[in-house]
Amino acid sequence: MKPKVICHIMSSVDGRLLDNRWTQPFGETDKTELLKVYAAIGRELNTDAWMFGKNTVCAVFPEKSNKGNTPFSGTASVFMGERHSERMFIVSDPDGDILFTSSTLRGDNILVVLGRNVTEEYLAFLRGMRISYVVVEDATDLHAGLEAANREFGIRSVSVQGGGILNGVLLKEGVIDELSLVVYPGIDGLAGIPSVFEYIGSKTDCPAKGQNLQLLSVEQREYGVVWLRYKFHFNNK
Repeated sequence: MKPKVICHIMSSVDGRLLDNRWTQPFGETDKTELLKVYAAIGRELNTDAWMFGKNTVCAVFPEKSNKGNTPFSGTASVFMGERHSERMFIVSDPDGDILFTSSTLRGDNILVVLGRNVTEEYLAFLRGMRISYVVVEDATDLHAGLEAANREFGIRSVSVQGGGILNGVLLKEGVIDELSLVVYPGIDGLAGIPSVFEYIGSKTDCPAKGQNLQLLSVEQREYGVVWLRYKFHFNNK
């Protein structure tokens, strides 16, 4: 069974994600104060883990590992490294090449989801860093990766705080249970700027087909920020 997946994201009122492009808040408030509201709401979700897309993680750990060339033997598909934090941080790494310099991200212990294309040298690197990992058939299959995180590490709920591309993949795979949408009281306005869901496919693809949203709650927070929560329902996808 996969964990409960909450897609938690902040956008402008026109659904855009690049906060450096949003108009300034009304009054004298600094924009960073509104971003703090989003972060605080994320903690209120009380999930067992949270997750970024790989590109966001690579902004923190930008170097690539010399991952070696010994094929995965299949004998060490799960490793439990350091587990001191209340939450875990999950990253799916289909290439098996992030050069981590710490076993934590923002204070939370890291769990890496890898595919069977990973090398033994890279797994040894993670073990040396005391970073937990789980190997599934294909790390691009986020449903399988999340199931493994639940099964092997007891992760029952995950807050996905990535970008529109990761959200789009999760939407297409039909694994989102809730949308936690935090609306910033500002506008971008330009066509083509990354938005809340950005599935990359053909014009005939309908990644949200068969999924319906039920509004659970609406709350006004500080500085004009609005928090909306929706439950996903699935029918005949």
